[in-house]
Amino acid sequence: MEEERSFMSINSAHEHFHGVLLQHFNYTIGTSDKSLLMNENAVDNMCKEAPDDVQLALRRTSQMSRAMLITQGRKVIHEDLSNGSERFPVRVVNDVDTTRMIDFVYTTRIVDRNGVLAARRNTVVTFCCCSGVCTTGCECNSGIYDEYGFARESSLEWPFVECSAACTCSLQCGNRVAQKGATYPIEVFRTCDGRGWAVRALRNICKGAFIGEYTGELLCDAETARPERTDTYFFETRVGERLFTVDARLYGNFTRFINHSCRPNATVGMVVWEAQLEQLNHICIFATENIPKGKEITISYGQSWWDAKLPQFSCRCGHANCEYSEDRRKTELQRLAAEMAAELQARSASTVSSSSSDDSDEKRSV
Repeated sequence: MEEERSFMSINSAHEHFHGVLLQHFNYTIGTSDKSLLMNENAVDNMCKEAPDDVQLALRRTSQMSRAMLITQGRKVIHEDLSNGSERFPVRVVNDVDTTRMIDFVYTTRIVDRNGVLAARRNTVVTFCCCSGVCTTGCECNSGIYDEYGFARESSLEWPFVECSAACTCSLQCGNRVAQKGATYPIEVFRTCDGRGWAVRALRNICKGAFIGEYTGELLCDAETARPERTDTYFFETRVGERLFTVDARLYGNFTRFINHSCRPNATVGMVVWEAQLEQLNHICIFATENIPKGKEITISYGQSWWDAKLPQFSCRCGHANCEYSEDRRKTELQRLAAEMAAELQARSASTVSSSSSDDSDEKRSV
C-alpha cells in the first residue's frame, strides 16, 4: 500500500509539472514527446530557451519520470534469498523477463550429508599460541592478508591457512577473514544478454577483499557420476589429499550465480581454517581489482571447464579478447569433426585390412 501511495504522489506531481510546462511555455509535449523527459541531454537542450520556472518544471519532471521508470521496472522477486543467514539481505531482481529462480537451499557452509568431515581424525596439524592479534611470524600467519584484511593476489595461487579453532589468538585476528563469511552486500540479478542470473556489488569492493565462499554439497567421485547429477554447479576441492566436488545445485549461496568472464574482476583462492589433519579446502572468491558499486562480479571458470562446455555453447562475456567466443566454438567444432572423421577413416581402413587378411588366409587353406 505504501508503494502504491508513493507511486500515486509521484504521478500527481508529474501531471502538475507537465501542466506548468503547457501553461508557462509554448511547448507541445504529446505522447510521442514524453520520452524526451527520460533523456537528460534533451532536457538540457529544452531548458536553454525556457524561462526559469519552466526550466525548474522540466528538470523536476524529468527526474520524476526517471524515478517512476525505475520504480515500475524494478521487479524484486526475493527480498532476502539468504533468509537472514548473511550479514546483508541477498535481494534478487529480474527486470528482464518472467523467469523465476529454481529452488535450492541457501547455506553459508559446506553441506556434508555423507559425514566425510565429521569422520576425520581430530589430530591437530597447525595452530598458534598468540595472544590477541597474530603477527606475520606466527605458525599460522603467512602474510597473505595485509593490515586491512585484503589478500595479496599473488598469494592466491596456492591454498593458504587461516587461524583455526585450535589457535589461541582472538577472533579479531587479521588472519581470520574468509572464515567469518561475506561482508560486502551484493545483489543477484537477471542479465539482459542471455547469460542468466548474475551477481553485482552494492558497495565498492576493494582489490583483495574477500567476497564469499562457494558453498554446496560435498560429493565424492562416485556421487558426481550419478545420472541425476549435472556438472553445472560443480567445483573441485580437496579434503586432505582426497579429491571431492562441491555441488551447488541443491544447496548453495549467492556465489553460485557468479558468471564467467575472460576479463574477470575476481578470482578463486583455496583457504583452510580447520584444525584437523585432513583440512577442507574452502573455495573462496576474492576481488582482483577495485569493483565499483553496481558492477557485476565475475570469475574465470578455467580452461578445463571450457574444454568440456565449448562444443555446447560459447562465452558471452563480451570482452574484446574473449577466449571462448562463437568463432572459437566453431573452430573447436570443426576440429572435433575432423578428429572424428579421421578416427572413422582409420577404423574403416583397419576393418578393410582385417577383411583382406581373412580372405588371404582362406585362399591359403584351400
